[in-house]
Amino acid sequence: MKLSWTSFKISIAGAKLSHLVQKDKIWDHGSMAEQARIIFYLVQKAKVIGNIESLKKQCTISCFEKIKSGMNEERHQETLIKNPIIKEIAVTEVHPGKNNKPDMFTALIKGVSKDTTKHNDYGSEFSATYSFSRQGDWWLLDGMKTRLHYLKHN
Repeated sequence: MKLSWTSFKISIAGAKLSHLVQKDKIWDHGSMAEQARIIFYLVQKAKVIGNIESLKKQCTISCFEKIKSGMNEERHQETLIKNPIIKEIAVTEVHPGKNNKPDMFTALIKGVSKDTTKHNDYGSEFSATYSFSRQGDWWLLDGMKTRLHYLKHN
């Protein structure tokens, strides 16, 4: 069996979640993973269309401003994920709120994409780490990091 740091983090997060969900239903693993999936696709759609205003209600103010400032940079570097297909979502970290800090969780999203243009037979694997912060009874996107790895398709 291959042991990895990510698997270890997922196990720890799962153990914490089983304890936290008994106190508050917002910590439901399935709902958290589904929220990460929905937000991932909304972010990708907003970036492709070029209209991120639709994300305003889904993000914290600081995250929205980061996305907004990074839009032009991403468009010119062509780092957008084209036609993403999520293969795996895992909650890797959970942090119950303390003092003035809100509840938070981090999700790892892995998948593949395929650029379907005529002149390009490259696809890519991607992994994205999305951080969420609780505001009331909602999880809002608080930060994100994405990595692309290009693959040649035969």
